[in-house]
Amino acid sequence: MRIILVSLLLLAGLTQCTQKRARSVNSSTEGKGKLEFTELSFNFGELSQGDVVGHRFQVINRGTGAAVIQKADKGCGCTDVIFPKKPINPQDTAYVEIIFDSNGWFGRQVKQVVIVANDSIKRHELLVWANIK
Repeated sequence: MRIILVSLLLLAGLTQCTQKRARSVNSSTEGKGKLEFTELSFNFGELSQGDVVGHRFQVINRGTGAAVIQKADKGCGCTDVIFPKKPINPQDTAYVEIIFDSNGWFGRQVKQVVIVANDSIKRHELLVWANIK
């Protein structure tokens, strides 16, 4: 009876080790997202001082795993960024919108936004510019 009990416990322990190993192998081979923007810059053209304008940048996940945009670093308070908070699945499309407030700005203005994601590239730089009269 003892031999059967010890054998069952040993078998149960080996089964657990095998299941844990299989899970760790699957998670390491799941794949990684790869965000690809269809354009990296946009010209708002001529603006009057005080105009508020926006542009949506299309992004496609070309990777084999989900990609998550973690944050958007903007250069100044004159820009705002709206981006998806949910994961972007492989081959799905999403949008990142940059909104620029020209209030207080004159002449040629170039604004950079850095998109930080968990994908294979990590940092994506987007530019918007305008000439403000």
